[in-house]
Amino acid sequence: MTILFPPEDDQFLSDLRAEVRAYFNSTHQSIYGNTFMYAKVCVFVLVYLLGYALPMVFQLSATSVILIYTFLGMWSVFLAVNVGHDAAHHALFKTRKYNDWAMHIFDLLGLSSFNWKNRHVSGHHVFSNIMNYDPDIQQSAVVKIFPQDQHRTFHKWQWIYMPFIYAIFIPRWVFYRDFKDVFHKQIGGFKNRPYPWFEVLKMVFFKFIYVGYLVVLPAVLTNHSLMTFVWAFIALMVVGSATIVVVLLTTHMLDDSFFPDPDEHGMMPYSWSKHQMMTTSDYATENMLVTQLFGGFNHHVIHHLFQHVCHVHYPAMTKILIKVSARHNLTYRTKKRILPAMYSHFKLLYNNGLEPELLNHDF
Repeated sequence: MTILFPPEDDQFLSDLRAEVRAYFNSTHQSIYGNTFMYAKVCVFVLVYLLGYALPMVFQLSATSVILIYTFLGMWSVFLAVNVGHDAAHHALFKTRKYNDWAMHIFDLLGLSSFNWKNRHVSGHHVFSNIMNYDPDIQQSAVVKIFPQDQHRTFHKWQWIYMPFIYAIFIPRWVFYRDFKDVFHKQIGGFKNRPYPWFEVLKMVFFKFIYVGYLVVLPAVLTNHSLMTFVWAFIALMVVGSATIVVVLLTTHMLDDSFFPDPDEHGMMPYSWSKHQMMTTSDYATENMLVTQLFGGFNHHVIHHLFQHVCHVHYPAMTKILIKVSARHNLTYRTKKRILPAMYSHFKLLYNNGLEPELLNHDF
């Protein structure tokens, strides 16, 4: 079934676009990355490389190596969302091929850039929070994210057991989900065919490179055993999983998020812009450190409305969004800090774990 959105029913989107356009015209900026953004990219890459080189340059204890790898796990997520994410949306550079090259940061971090772009740009951004269509949300029956989804008895415990499952988010992605995507003709609402054999070979090649440079090569070049780097790699993946969960879960899966369904003809109940406003949330937008480390993911509403704009412009654009939303009496969803946003996600898990008859019961 083809998903359709009804026409815009007011001037909200046109007013927002006009004010954003005026902002760029008045500041004489392009929608792509600027000098600050490119300097930031260089710093993020340099920090990752320096952290990686430490065990091979200095005589460090096994504990120190593992601690360094935990940092690399966190920093690799920051690197991916700052560089790869913007490149996937062709927002980092004006020249498309430069974005395609920059997107390989995903491959070097163990993730298929081809699958990421298909799932995220061609899937999630088209079908945000639509059950069975959004490929970025709910990947198994273990967790119930959509309130209208099938309820299973064990879901009542999901707010307790999901943190342990979230801890393997990255290894599951690297060693399972990417390979699974090759065999699926449809991923959510995205048609995953044809799937180029070159991309399969490239994915396998880069995964060998990923494990090779993080586990095998350091074991060869240092006095530490292979098992030291295996444990360090495990720590890297667990910390990376925890980091990416904080970045991602707080944008679409909160207790006040909407998960609208299409009608029998595929028509959604709200216009495209209203759908983005209802299904997307911001957090900690006034915290510049969070914005810079998280690649603007905390300014997620404006990202969904202007996905081809580099995140370095999001703080200014979010202020415009807040003003225009208020003018049109639209709810702008945001949490002031990260912790309330995370609490809201686990509140969603708790609520969705209740038996439907209890959840709807009028006490």
